[in-house]
Amino acid sequence: MTITRENLKVFKPELLGSSDDAGGMRTKNEVQSGKLNELFSAISDIDHAQSSIDIAKCYPALDTANTSILLDGHVFISEPPADPLVSLFLVESDDLDDAARMLEMKEILESAVTAGSLFRSGAPGFLPNQNSFSREYLNSTYMFNGKEYRKTTHLRVGQIIAITVEYLGVEDNQWPRFTHYAMVTDINAPGNSAGNIVFDPPMKQATPDSSVSINGHSQCTKLRLVNDANPLKYHGVTKLTAATTSSTLPVRETSQNLLPAIRSEKVHSGLTISVNDDGANIVRKTLTQPATSSQTYTFDSSDKMPAVDGVEPNTAVLSFISGGVTYGNLSGIITESAGILSVTLSRTPDIGTPVSVAYIPAPQYLGYNSGDAFPSNSKIVRGTLLGTYVLASTGQRYSFIEKDDGIYTTVSNYRTYRIGIMNYDTGEITYEDSSQYYDVEYTCLVEQPESTTSTQYVLPVESPILETFYLQVETTAGALISASCDASGNINGTNVSGLIVNGLVTLNFAVGVELSTLIYNITELVNSLPPAELYGLNPLRIPSSGIIPIFRKWGTVALQHTQYQPITAPSAGQTKNIRAGARFADITDANGASLWTATNDHYTLDTQAGTVEINSDFAGFTAPFVLSDTIGELALVTDVGTNQLQLASELTQEYPINSTVASVQVLGDLQARVGKVRDMTAWSNNWDLDGDPATGNLNTVDYPIELTNDTAVNEDWVLLFTSDSSFRCIGKRIGQIAIGDTLNDFTPINPLTNSPFFIIRAAAFGGGWSAGEAIRFETFASAKPLMALRTVQAGHSQITTDKAVLSFRGNES
Repeated sequence: MTITRENLKVFKPELLGSSDDAGGMRTKNEVQSGKLNELFSAISDIDHAQSSIDIAKCYPALDTANTSILLDGHVFISEPPADPLVSLFLVESDDLDDAARMLEMKEILESAVTAGSLFRSGAPGFLPNQNSFSREYLNSTYMFNGKEYRKTTHLRVGQIIAITVEYLGVEDNQWPRFTHYAMVTDINAPGNSAGNIVFDPPMKQATPDSSVSINGHSQCTKLRLVNDANPLKYHGVTKLTAATTSSTLPVRETSQNLLPAIRSEKVHSGLTISVNDDGANIVRKTLTQPATSSQTYTFDSSDKMPAVDGVEPNTAVLSFISGGVTYGNLSGIITESAGILSVTLSRTPDIGTPVSVAYIPAPQYLGYNSGDAFPSNSKIVRGTLLGTYVLASTGQRYSFIEKDDGIYTTVSNYRTYRIGIMNYDTGEITYEDSSQYYDVEYTCLVEQPESTTSTQYVLPVESPILETFYLQVETTAGALISASCDASGNINGTNVSGLIVNGLVTLNFAVGVELSTLIYNITELVNSLPPAELYGLNPLRIPSSGIIPIFRKWGTVALQHTQYQPITAPSAGQTKNIRAGARFADITDANGASLWTATNDHYTLDTQAGTVEINSDFAGFTAPFVLSDTIGELALVTDVGTNQLQLASELTQEYPINSTVASVQVLGDLQARVGKVRDMTAWSNNWDLDGDPATGNLNTVDYPIELTNDTAVNEDWVLLFTSDSSFRCIGKRIGQIAIGDTLNDFTPINPLTNSPFFIIRAAAFGGGWSAGEAIRFETFASAKPLMALRTVQAGHSQITTDKAVLSFRGNES
């Protein structure tokens, strides 16, 4: 049987809309081509006012009364919405099945971000609505080769963290297990001597303090980073920004906002380059390279300070940009050998943006032990003291803690006492009470006098407004100099010049300066994401703040360009010219209805000659009429840039500016079929297990199970015998659907199509069956579930009627 356009259909699910029950199995209700609001409802005034996210499920299907094969069926968005505030995406996931409804589809969308690596057990007991914790909780200690080291977790503004309650055993009613996802909004807020980490949204419920025991486990509140190894593929559409025939496509964008977002300005004042997350006042040296398509980079780090036991491992700090988002050490592997840092990134960086590593340089910084002579012309680096003291009352040594106003110890009842005050210029200690505390021993970092004439560093913001940049720094002579930046990134001031390019600040000074005194201001554009309650979708569990890649390396894209011409006063015998070799052509009426028929009732198309012959006066359709012809082709993507796609080969023809470029979701071969048939002596809802063969046998060689493309579903079936001739038919997802016997043909009816799911002829059963035995098999539909997502950004639109076009194609076998 020949497959025609009328056999390629898109079917609706059981329920459309936004309710939790929306979605479900395929029905026989077709999505009518050219008709508005078939999948998504109209965009309301409220949608435009507060933004919206809508999810719809549908089923591209080969609809024939046989088992014809559609080879490599695929779908793509061939025409985007005209409204710039509206975007449409296809979301591809292995977890999307026929039974999935709205709640499951939202869980699929949120599966991209999950709780990841633990960086602190015994986090503070949070209170409801609390939105901060001390930076001290970023510090922890670990043992390596018998030595204790201090570890600091570096967070950045905009980073997502997970606050969890975890323990083994039965659920505690007072402290239930849960995971709270939050975005870091400040990494050094005031509130205590160490500073605070501020996050949003605040805690919704309380968590246990570290001393609370649950099922014998303490330290149940934990701080975790998140995993963003996204299992989903997003498919979108964009436009060419220039005509092309080459293998390089210039496009408007390669990523888009999946989430509605409000752009606002956030001011950062008093920023420094000398305060690290652990509180240490250290100026790191930054090395950069412009990103290429490679994921590996090397840097000469011959002046890198060696690790100082117990104080500073001097781990290089990584920064790079991918998809417009800044990533750090968790997204790369850094190895060091013979003064060379080798960096491997987990994702391809945006070409031309800086890939940077920062480390503590020598001899500017050195390790120091209090048992040695204090080095001349040096001072202790605040925040790096680590050591012990003797408590006179016990004669034993205890660890101390460094704070802004002295060094402290923790003794009984978690109370802290000041031991004394450190003179950072000499390394000497003035004791609070020398009869109680004495003999302090410590290790730390010391620094040499500063005098620098150049530096570079990466701005801790992703979308800076360059003209708001302003800096001040002290010279070695004690004078204060300043500079500002223009919109092009040029920095100028007295004795200061420089550039800001892709977030990398490069500064040159005509006189020596002390970089530890440098402070600067910068304002950035930030996306204010909607709360989870607004759409029932947690924006923090969508990677990269909702900025998703709509193309990917080794993915397929569809290029096409459509041109239109009116048809006035149609009559039989007229001939219209179109582009020769057009991939697709059609005539539609004012309502979007197609005039195509398999018997060419209204027009005959000859794509090779580039002609359309009119065969009727289009009676029954509504004028005006439009003839469209589309040129197009499929291509393989080998690399993705910010505004560029690289293809595996040259295009076959020229595509003009504003041609559409769409990411293709490949559905595979579409054909109804039956999987392996097996029988067993017993079955008790154990879908994942098969048993010993039964006495009877279903003869599917001579009497194969029959099904057709228009009725088969994706389901795992069992026929469970209740006697030697009667059985129940049960589907794994849809439950029991019918009862049958071996004396008659078994034709269970699909209520959504009013046709049999499948047919088993009576002759196939034979004899020898016993109660409790079972026959199992799977059926596969000639349709695949598809998840479409529409995003409406907040704003005023002048467009009253809009549409997007979903194309469904394949090849005959």
